[in-house]
Amino acid sequence: MHIVLLLLLSQFFFWSTPIDWQTNQSVVALWGTVVDEGSGTAVAGAAVYAVSGADVERTVSDANGHFIFLTLLPGTYRLCASKPTDAADCGPRGSNAQELYAGFEYGATVLLSQRD
Repeated sequence: MHIVLLLLLSQFFFWSTPIDWQTNQSVVALWGTVVDEGSGTAVAGAAVYAVSGADVERTVSDANGHFIFLTLLPGTYRLCASKPTDAADCGPRGSNAQELYAGFEYGATVLLSQRD
């Protein structure tokens, strides 16, 4: 079985908040949690990718499944993740990308699920 991230409109949530703590408001902050779809528990050590066209940024979720990107450029992004033991697979899965605007921080819940 491969571990794959499902990014479905009904399972991928963005909410925005103005960035007031960041001096450079020409960038985007994106944070969230990687959650196992089956158990509902946070996934520690998951590789999380923010993909916008050919640009790919990577971070790793902490012990509580939380991740953060502090300096993304504005643009259209989609997220994908994989468990530490699996190769990253960020190919399109019919997920909807989200437009992120400068000067805001966004939160996301990312579900990690198994696929046969």
